[in-house]
Amino acid sequence: MSKAQKDTKKEPNDIRIGMRTRPRNVIKYSTSVMDELKLTELKFSAVGGSIGRLLDIVEVLKVLKPGLYQQNRITSVAYQTVDSNNKLLTQKLYPKLEVVLSKEEPKNKTEGYQGQMDENERKQIESIMNKKKEEREKNQGTRRGAPRGRGRVRRGGFRGRGRGRGFGGRPRRGGRGTSRASPRGRGTTRGSGNRGQRGSTAPRGNKGRGSSS
Repeated sequence: MSKAQKDTKKEPNDIRIGMRTRPRNVIKYSTSVMDELKLTELKFSAVGGSIGRLLDIVEVLKVLKPGLYQQNRITSVAYQTVDSNNKLLTQKLYPKLEVVLSKEEPKNKTEGYQGQMDENERKQIESIMNKKKEEREKNQGTRRGAPRGRGRVRRGGFRGRGRGRGFGGRPRRGGRGTSRASPRGRGTTRGSGNRGQRGSTAPRGNKGRGSSS
């Protein structure tokens, strides 16, 4: 029998958990199956690292659906690799967990049997779950309502308010941002004093000429 034919004959209450299984989707599917199809029993199975996901799903379902009984069964699964001559090359054993949740109390109780959850404990856990859900939805709402594209800083820094000024108000080369209060020269002012005079020397034109007697 092919794998596709096996999957078509799979019961709706037979749920297999894998490493890529999303617990939220499994919980939603399980509750809808029990409500719509009026099923009284759910069968779960997981192998190896996916057992932790299965335990989380079961605990949440016991809170959402009060009055469930739990039966656990632990076995092992062997994965073998063979060559072209069907000769065994390697073999690895992995733990397998099977969990049955039922509304009716089982007649044959195994070692992994767990009774109904205490109602007070269930309500406390349910209130905590509801608070976490409200906080998650609130945080998602604030993220969606935040504006986008505003308050961003361009690369290269801010520009000054004055014309021709760069970062921090510094004047650019060749720009119009030179300060009016600072002189253009190097410590001296152009145009100060009388032109044509050099210190206290006499004016030119009388040098080398004697006085008439």
